[in-house]
Amino acid sequence: MTRTSESGTTSGDEATVFERLFEHTPDAVLVIDAEANRILRCNDRACELLGYDRERLLALGPPDIHPHDYEVFEEFVERVRDSGSGFTAELSCHTRDGEVVPVDVTATTVRFDGDDRILAILRDASARTKRERELRRRSAAMAAADDGIAVLDGEGAVVHANAAYASLFGYDDPDAMVGATWGGLYANPDRFELDCRPAVLESGEWRGELTVPRQDGDDVPVRASVTGLEDGEFVCVARDVSEERRRERRLTGLTEASRDLLAATDRDDVSRIAIRTVVDILGHEIACVRLYDAGANELVRTVTSDAAAELVESALAYDLKSSNAGAAYRSGETVRNESPTDEAYTDDPCRAEVHVPLGEFGVLSAFDREEPLTAVDVRLIELFAGVVRSAFTRAEREERLRTRRSELERRREELAAADRFNTLVTEVIRSVLRATSGAAVRQSVCDELAGSSLYEAAWIATVETRDDADAVTIDSSAVATGSFSETDEESFLTSPFARRLVRKAHDADTAVVERRRFESESRDEAESVADDESIAAAVPVACGRQRFGVLAVAGAEESGFAEATQSGLELLGETLGFAIIADRRRNTLIESDSVELEFSFESPLGDLSAAFDCRCDHLGSVTDAGDAHAYETRITHGDFAEIRAFLDDYPAVRECRLVERRGATCVVEITVAGAPPGLLAEAGFSLVSLHASDGDTRLMAEVPSDEDVTRVLDTLSEHWDGVELVAKRQTPTRRADLPVPIDGAAGLTDRQRSVLETAYEEGYYDWPRRHTAEEVAESLGIASATLHQHLRAAEHTLVSSFVDDERE
Repeated sequence: MTRTSESGTTSGDEATVFERLFEHTPDAVLVIDAEANRILRCNDRACELLGYDRERLLALGPPDIHPHDYEVFEEFVERVRDSGSGFTAELSCHTRDGEVVPVDVTATTVRFDGDDRILAILRDASARTKRERELRRRSAAMAAADDGIAVLDGEGAVVHANAAYASLFGYDDPDAMVGATWGGLYANPDRFELDCRPAVLESGEWRGELTVPRQDGDDVPVRASVTGLEDGEFVCVARDVSEERRRERRLTGLTEASRDLLAATDRDDVSRIAIRTVVDILGHEIACVRLYDAGANELVRTVTSDAAAELVESALAYDLKSSNAGAAYRSGETVRNESPTDEAYTDDPCRAEVHVPLGEFGVLSAFDREEPLTAVDVRLIELFAGVVRSAFTRAEREERLRTRRSELERRREELAAADRFNTLVTEVIRSVLRATSGAAVRQSVCDELAGSSLYEAAWIATVETRDDADAVTIDSSAVATGSFSETDEESFLTSPFARRLVRKAHDADTAVVERRRFESESRDEAESVADDESIAAAVPVACGRQRFGVLAVAGAEESGFAEATQSGLELLGETLGFAIIADRRRNTLIESDSVELEFSFESPLGDLSAAFDCRCDHLGSVTDAGDAHAYETRITHGDFAEIRAFLDDYPAVRECRLVERRGATCVVEITVAGAPPGLLAEAGFSLVSLHASDGDTRLMAEVPSDEDVTRVLDTLSEHWDGVELVAKRQTPTRRADLPVPIDGAAGLTDRQRSVLETAYEEGYYDWPRRHTAEEVAESLGIASATLHQHLRAAEHTLVSSFVDDERE
């Protein structure tokens, strides 16, 4: 290449200098014939850059060097021709090895060999392009990062920031933050100089937590790290941890709520704590707990939050999505639902809902009016529902344990009360045994009961059953009025409460318990006990079928009226009835004179005596387990078949069995569904005889001389038809003066004595009989007829000894 002067001559010195510059410049240099698309000259650096030797490179043209962007090259050449020079960084060269090398091209027009040529200087831009590409990647990564990233100068002012960093401080445009200082951004302005910079200079990095005061008034907690750069600048990476803090607060609140739940005592308590936690900790204002009611077979809304209650009240038809809750309960899986925001015609007051099953107990439901529930929200509710379910299980187990403990305590108290009552009954029975008369027995029982720790009052009363059914007569009583509203004993015993109790017990077969509450208006204010309570119980005084009145007790202690104690009171009523009968029998025995009453009544035996012109004498009777009574009767008629056929026509006769036949006389056992003559003994009377003849049945009973004949007549009329008093005779007592012969049993044979002793030991002579003649005969291994034969012979011997001794 020759440089030509204006006169057309070439300066040798300038040419030499140009050649040196051309060959030794550090950049690649090419002389290009743009018209012919040829490379006319190149230096060594161009050969090195493109990978060709000089000869091969000079054989190529620009299309070979820029095959992929030749149009860009042509446009660039045109600009250079027009302006005389130019620069571009948009070209790259293809090397011999196929690599693409980005280059910066500076070009100018020159005269070469007398023609206009392009002198192009190519500089390898690979390193710069790589740096720019890396910077672009970093800038893109910085812009796309979720964390806030900013470059700070040495004083802590923002040089560059991404959108996330700007958003932390409430900026919409990151460029608007440029120049903002640390002190103007964070709540602690001196932290950079006192903490961050020294740490970075010492260790290259600082980490910590900062607070960003927002323009809307909310402080945002951030976790930041600051790193130093080589040029003295700093990179600050900051992350908003407010959601993390909220989750931590939630988890902490759930932990505390879990402790409260595990201390809950019952289902309602668990439900209340669960709703309070959902509202206060999880942040869902609308929530409810539905528990399964097995009786109604449905989920019942047990506890609701205040907002849920207001919603249900304002929207009467809104049921907090009970159908979805039912689906969750039946499937055992969480049910979620969300209303679309673009649904113009929806009337659902809640945007989102979630229903989480609580096992067999029910469902926990939460709602949000405006926003959808996130996956984190649902997961937290599910985790909490697991704790609630465990709390329900524990509360149910604790409730069962409390119930068991209460039951054990109740039973313990009942046993203690029963022990006290048994001791009391023992003392009462002892007092009964010590009493010398019926009146003394009654008063002794009342005194013992009212003076015990279980009761404050006891009385025995009878109810009139004829003229005045409302009349109640007090026979004996003992009342400590301090525990009752009445001020004296008579007021208490004649009060409507006491009279009603006695009448109820009179009509009942078991104990009757009554309670009353009252306010003691008649007492002084200092002594009054408002809304006090007293308890009373009454039982019939009876022995068998005989009623002698009512025994009643009253007090304030619950244990004195427990179920077991009521049974004891019933037994005490029976004991008192037995004592009354025993007193009457004793009176009958010890009186020198007694009254013999003779009654007639209708019976099948009376009809039998008329039909067969015979006599029927009652020998004894026993009661079987079915409340039927077997009469042993001697009938002076020898045809048992005729007797049985005749009695079969009577519905009251259940069975007729031959015991023994002796000539024209039969001993027959007749089983009937009716009362036995032994009921006289239960009433305190003595049976003298019972026989039927000439179509008439006669019964003779011995009673004390002061006995009311009407009571005897009433007793018999309750069980037999057509009872009439036939005769009343004053007679000496039969048993009082009978001598007892010393050798009365001397005439008995060994067999008769053995049979008689066995019958006596087996209770054959007890009333009622403990064993029948058949059972005694079976124990001896003999026939029933044989037993009767031995007994009659022994009885005849013994009676004869009494009669003979009396005659002597």
